Amino acid sequence: MTKKTLLLLFFILMVAFISCDRRAIDDNDIILAEIGNRVLLLDDVKNGVSPDQFANDSLGVIERYRNNWIRQQLKVEEARRLGLDQQAEVQRRIQRAEETILVDAFNEAVYMSVTEEPVSRSEAQTYYENHKEKFVLAERHIRYRHMMANSLSDAQNARNALQRGVSWRDVAEQYSINPQQAYQRSQRYWSVSTASSEYEDMNNFLQRIGITEISPIRRIGDHFHFVQLMESRDAGEHPEIDWVISQISEWLMLERKRRQLRSMEQNLFLQAQANNELRIFDVREPEQEIEIVTDSL
Repeated sequence: MTKKTLLLLFFILMVAFISCDRRAIDDNDIILAEIGNRVLLLDDVKNGVSPDQFANDSLGVIERYRNNWIRQQLKVEEARRLGLDQQAEVQRRIQRAEETILVDAFNEAVYMSVTEEPVSRSEAQTYYENHKEKFVLAERHIRYRHMMANSLSDAQNARNALQRGVSWRDVAEQYSINPQQAYQRSQRYWSVSTASSEYEDMNNFLQRIGITEISPIRRIGDHFHFVQLMESRDAGEHPEIDWVISQISEWLMLERKRRQLRSMEQNLFLQAQANNELRIFDVREPEQEIEIVTDSL
């Protein structure tokens, strides 16, 4: 759900809790605050913030969450005492919020029902070929190797080994301070502006050197670096399928879910019509019913 939807849900629950009995409390629950028949538990805080946020400053998070919860509950209680919850506009907003949340929940349930069968490479390839005009590089993209060694001699040996034709995997394994990362990063394609952007000298080299060319060695901090440019594709060109296959797979999976949702919506419409639960009137002649074709929905 979106942040806006979650806030709406929270508002509805706050209003509903005012008229509810005190929630059941287990022996293991830790109570942080009570206002009337409403209770804030430690688990509520843990469920309301990210695990990282809670782990980094648990006491501070608990205190801020509790204080904010108390302020909100006091406002809700006062709003009810003033009869604001009975105002027609407030009732309409609550109803709209409830409907929005239920629609979101329905959509998510339909999406979850779609079988997570992986998108095949051939399916992604076909989509790429049929919609190639959608895939145009906004800037130059490259694939490169980045050696980060502990010593100058290691960097020099690694450079010499590459020039002799030793595989990058073997060179990285022997000389890189992080072989796995060095190899994995070399398999990806990067926009030239973000490639090794944390190391300005290396990024500058990548924008100047040619294909297979190896840059000079530079010491940056405690380590010795060089880069080797392996592939390049200019802005305005089409990327290789491998550059975008994961993105295409995500799009195709999302389209499966959207098709399932549209099918469910159509079935609901037909069912409502069959059960005489749905009546649609002509805007120009309010008394005149009209027939809606489901394909137009």
